[in-house]
This record gives sequence, structure tokens and C-alpha cells, in this order.
Amino acid sequence: MNSITSVGEKIKSIRRQNKMTQIEFAQSLEISQATLSEIESGKTKPSFDVLVLLADKYMVDMNWLIINRKVELHFGLQEDELKLLQNYRNLQDIAQEELLDYSMLKLQRYQRNK
Repeated sequence: MNSITSVGEKIKSIRRQNKMTQIEFAQSLEISQATLSEIESGKTKPSFDVLVLLADKYMVDMNWLIINRKVELHFGLQEDELKLLQNYRNLQDIAQEELLDYSMLKLQRYQRNK
């Protein structure tokens, strides 16, 4: 599992997790795409106002966002759990619903057979 340390890397990761382009994400943060690109690449730092807006809109912990140390992005997830989450996020909506239904059936069977 990769550790993400810089604010720019963390912001880029948040954008990718939300399946947004730089333009879409920049608009949501009320900044230009060029500014976002510079932030993600580490050429510039985001303003405090941008950090607050990002933390609020995307429910990100400000401490995690601004502290420059190695912190795992996916707190407490084991590698298999992370793979499942990544696969789920890459599915279309209907396939996500089918996967959730399937997982509920598997859980019910497991609980019955306990």
C-alpha cells in the first residue's frame, strides 16, 4: 500500500477517488485547473481557504491533509479490502448494485451456516 506524504499528492488522490477530472475538481474548489495542476505537482501550496473547502466538501480530515508525514490513505483497510473497494469504484452503477446484492446474499448464507 502506498504512503502519501505531500498535500498535492493527497489532493490528487482525493480527486481520483472521486473520479473527477482536474477541471471538475478545480471548479468544485473554486480555483482554476492550472492552479490545481500546480498544487498536485507540488509547485505551489493550496491556500487555507481551499484546504477548508476541500476538507468540508470531501469530508477529509484537515490534520491528515496538511501534516507532511507518511500516513496511509486507507486507514485500517487490509490489502484485500482495498482491492475490493478499488474494484467496486471502477464498476458502473448497475454493476455496483449487483455486487452489493451478491455480497448481501453471501453474508446471509454465511450467517445461516455459522
